[in-house]
Amino acid sequence: MAHPHSAQSGRRGEERAAAFLEAHGYRILAQNLRGPDGEIDLVCLNGVSLVVVEVKSRNGSSFGSALGAVDARKRSKLRRLAADYAQIVAPNAKIRFDVVTLNGERVTLHENAF
Repeated sequence: MAHPHSAQSGRRGEERAAAFLEAHGYRILAQNLRGPDGEIDLVCLNGVSLVVVEVKSRNGSSFGSALGAVDARKRSKLRRLAADYAQIVAPNAKIRFDVVTLNGERVTLHENAF
């Protein structure tokens, strides 16, 4: 179970990431989309691509890089959740996986992260 402070901080990070993505032409379709075995932070439309976005925040490097936190297990879970979601809303959509990292005030978009 996530610490309440980290959950609140995560939500703030997701709001910042959503605003950043919208400013870069993404359309937010869903936020905090819960599936049977996890959650997708953001589902967006970018051009013709359905984009699943994982948001990672770090306030320092003591826990490793934010991008490095999206490990093989997390990527696999996101792929399953995205496939389930796409099957319902857009079965023929091309799905892309982006990661938005927040490190202090810096917001970085990693397109096609995996």
